Amino acid sequence: MKAPLEPSKLLDRGKPTVRELLSSLVFNPVDGTIRLNGDRIVMQRAAVGVELRRELTRLLGPQEARVFLMRLGFLSGQADARFVRTNWPNVDIGDAFTAGTRLHTFSGVVRVETVYNDFDFRKKRFSAEFLWHDSVEAAEFRRRHRTTEPACWTQLGYACGYASEFFDTLIIYKEVECAAQGHRHCKVVGKPADVWGPGDPEVILFRERIMAPQEGSLSEPLRRVAARTAESALSELDRLVLAPVRAELDRLAPMALPVMITGSPGTGRSRAARYLHRASGGSGTEPRHVFGNRVDLDLCAEIARRGKGGRRGPGSETILIDAAEQIPSDVQPHLARAIEDGMVVGGPRIVALVGYDPSSGPLGPPPLSSELWYALSALAVRMPTLGEREGQRLAIARTLLPVLAARMGIEPPRLDGPAGKAIERATWPGNLRQMRTVLSAVLAAHRDGQAVSRAEIEAQLLRFPFTAMAAGDDPQSRLRPLVDQLLAEGDFSLSELERSAYQAAVDRARGNLSAAARLLGLTRAQLAYRLGAGGGPAAV
Repeated sequence: MKAPLEPSKLLDRGKPTVRELLSSLVFNPVDGTIRLNGDRIVMQRAAVGVELRRELTRLLGPQEARVFLMRLGFLSGQADARFVRTNWPNVDIGDAFTAGTRLHTFSGVVRVETVYNDFDFRKKRFSAEFLWHDSVEAAEFRRRHRTTEPACWTQLGYACGYASEFFDTLIIYKEVECAAQGHRHCKVVGKPADVWGPGDPEVILFRERIMAPQEGSLSEPLRRVAARTAESALSELDRLVLAPVRAELDRLAPMALPVMITGSPGTGRSRAARYLHRASGGSGTEPRHVFGNRVDLDLCAEIARRGKGGRRGPGSETILIDAAEQIPSDVQPHLARAIEDGMVVGGPRIVALVGYDPSSGPLGPPPLSSELWYALSALAVRMPTLGEREGQRLAIARTLLPVLAARMGIEPPRLDGPAGKAIERATWPGNLRQMRTVLSAVLAAHRDGQAVSRAEIEAQLLRFPFTAMAAGDDPQSRLRPLVDQLLAEGDFSLSELERSAYQAAVDRARGNLSAAARLLGLTRAQLAYRLGAGGGPAAV
């Protein structure tokens, strides 16, 4: 009969001992941290890991969840091996290596019993067998029901990562018995990958999926999680609006490069940007939103230095620059350089919304410098207007109608046949903004219990023919009527028109010359010179 274990022997075995590890554990109630020899650790209930595993299995399936958790354990094992070697540099390397079994026990995850452990670091020879008692991963399965496969995925990855770090070669453990299968304990056997053989399925799995994922991009399981998260966050209206570009957004999501989303206001550019952020595995539920006229040198410096020395990966930030064509002209070259530097050092992903159609010219309109255009436009998505979406406009309106009705606290009415035809026939130059306004006005004036008629739709279309001027409209088309009028009156002066524009900008900026220059797409020095040359208030 086996003698009962003496806790003191377990506490004082090897170097560092479990007792030494316990003495290095410090809880600071002031800042709420727990540290082991200075490194921060956290304490959580075992149920958290159980729920994480269950959710991953639901989202990814058991095979991909196993790969994910084994990689998580592998990275944890590597980190603990480095922790031991750094914090106990004078400990014999053999003791430092076997400290992995004590760290595993110390963590409360499992109690490790060595059957045999034969190794030679110089020759990279290794062979070992361990028993795992009271495995937290196996216990959950044993409590609910037995499984036909070993269940200690994270612990197995940990053992492989820890040993691989010490031997500087891939060491693979296999769980040959598991308590989740009904055995008294779990049993693992470890050997170098070369001993198992290059054709061994676990060797192939570790080399291709666990040990060496692609740097700078999402691993396949994480990519699937991100895609499903993005999909689940879409409303029915989002799906309809983004339908023409969904495939392109999915293709661009894993690429760690800036993306330019062009199109007229109201075409769904912001919806596309949010979807792209979620599908790329970005941090938080929403990207960080900055309007173009608020981009300054401080933001440029933040973009260039963020994540320095690292690589973009899951959880990275996305900065959404809305109305990028309004970025001050003197800031645009700095932003272009910051974006280039940020891509090198793992900075945030930049998604720029630009309110014009790229068919207007190869370099875009004058407010967007060529440097910034080239920095942003390598990956570009164009949102089509509602006028281009023949056969889709009525479906979008039918989806939008109950959303608006719910906001107004009323029951959504149905559209009769002629009303639907009127919606589909209209070109909606104001896109979703115009459609939202027209339908809201229809709902406000509509009588309960009746279908919306064509007359109601057409009446509101006449009231709101175009609710807002598209930011991307050609500026010449807006100035032409004014110039035509001045020419017709025979009292046109180009110099007077320029001075009026300069003075109007200064008045709008309340005397702030720098702000006025930004409105005109000039530098402060250029505006000051032109005001001075024209006899304007150069001293502003």
